[in-house]
Amino acid sequence: MTIQSGVTSLAEGQYEFKADVNFIFGKQRIERTHVLRTAFHSLAEWKARNPHIGLSPFKGQNSAVAKYASIIDGEVWVFGVNATQAQDIVAAVKIASSHYKVKPSIFLQDIYTKNLNAELENKMANEALIRANIGLYTEVCEALIGAAKQLGVSHQLNFYVFSNNNNPKILRNNLVKALKAGGAESVETDKHRPRVTVGDNLGRRSIEQLTHFHLAKLKV
Repeated sequence: MTIQSGVTSLAEGQYEFKADVNFIFGKQRIERTHVLRTAFHSLAEWKARNPHIGLSPFKGQNSAVAKYASIIDGEVWVFGVNATQAQDIVAAVKIASSHYKVKPSIFLQDIYTKNLNAELENKMANEALIRANIGLYTEVCEALIGAAKQLGVSHQLNFYVFSNNNNPKILRNNLVKALKAGGAESVETDKHRPRVTVGDNLGRRSIEQLTHFHLAKLKV
């Protein structure tokens, strides 16, 4: 299947482990022609974690908050984006919209993320981490809806999440609860399990593993 479309990926980490934004339900794949990837880390932090990636940074100006960005392999990367803050998402979308010369709305049709985790997770007990991650997913959904409203987007937002049903940091039932609390009208889990590449926090090793793939439909 080939469909030209835009997409946003939230909370990207290291370059080698970026989310597969071409994957959709039913083991199908689509061609994304306009890709926005956002990273929570600042430009300097991300560059230190990915020293082999060449960057040509520039600063977006057409928003309430200015963010640094770079074009990497034809995709727009924006750094220092807190996905729980609508204004950060708006700033990133405006940069991508300006670069590709398209409407902002195409970047909020499909949004992807992979295994969101609360900050300072290593210092939390398991139950506290689960509660923090529930809150995190809820706030991200709310921020996406808020960003859509600021950008004049009124269509449904498809929020795709890669997360194992048995993830001890947030089990599937907790994930569904969090997404619905954030504004999801429905949450589905694909019967097909994708294989993703994940790495440790230091980027010293990587493994491929099967995970689960969820779709939350957010109404603006």
